[in-house]
Amino acid sequence: MTAIPMSERDLDRVRNHLVDLGAGALNLYKGACFERRVASRIRVHRLPSVKAYADLLDRDPEERSRLLSAIAIGVTSFFRNPPAWRRLAELIGPTRAGERFTAWSAGCASGEEAFSAAILLAGLARAGRIGEWSVTATDVDERGLTVARTGRYPARAAAEIEAARLGSGGGIAGGQFEVDPSIRSRVLFRREDLLGHGARFPCDLVVCRNVLIYFGAEGQERAIRNLVDGVRPGGLLMLGKAELVTLAAELPLDIVDRRERIYRRVG
Repeated sequence: MTAIPMSERDLDRVRNHLVDLGAGALNLYKGACFERRVASRIRVHRLPSVKAYADLLDRDPEERSRLLSAIAIGVTSFFRNPPAWRRLAELIGPTRAGERFTAWSAGCASGEEAFSAAILLAGLARAGRIGEWSVTATDVDERGLTVARTGRYPARAAAEIEAARLGSGGGIAGGQFEVDPSIRSRVLFRREDLLGHGARFPCDLVVCRNVLIYFGAEGQERAIRNLVDGVRPGGLLMLGKAELVTLAAELPLDIVDRRERIYRRVG
């Protein structure tokens, strides 16, 4: 495959479009990953260089949105790595009477992970382990959030959920899996940049899986600090299997399950 000419000046023009979309912190995406995602969009349009692609971005707002979606990855499924979710279920609760359990799904993409957390919490509530609950789910990509808000997914989602053995959460309608309205209504989706400086809300559970691995060292450090800020003392943080908290000694975290990347905030 022929290499695509990439000058730093033209890459900066591409990055500036992300800034205009409110996703400037994606500049902290790993350099090689960023260039691969840009190159893939260039090849889709059969353009000769990053300069030509930056020129396209100047005049095509839709392509800017497609670029953001490509960089934000969005590869997800229901209950990825089921043993991690089952271990998480063991660690949650009981909550005190009248106490609401809150969760944050960060980098939620098209919503499968947020709804996985919601299905898990709905099951724990039915079992009397927790009381009222809610999930806030955030992502920088509005296209993914649009899908998430519908609560409709390919039919294979039903098999993914069944394999986890943590609850059903919906059913097949019109050839698609639909999240149960009673669960969907408890999940709030909103646009937010994980690496930004927005106000954090202390939650009982924060889930952010297979997102940090796409950032360089500076981006990972900023992201993990923001995630920890979102966990109340005593609350849980679950990361992806490929992710390690290299700053653990500097952060108020105890390792609860090293294998499943589950931590508890202390202090």
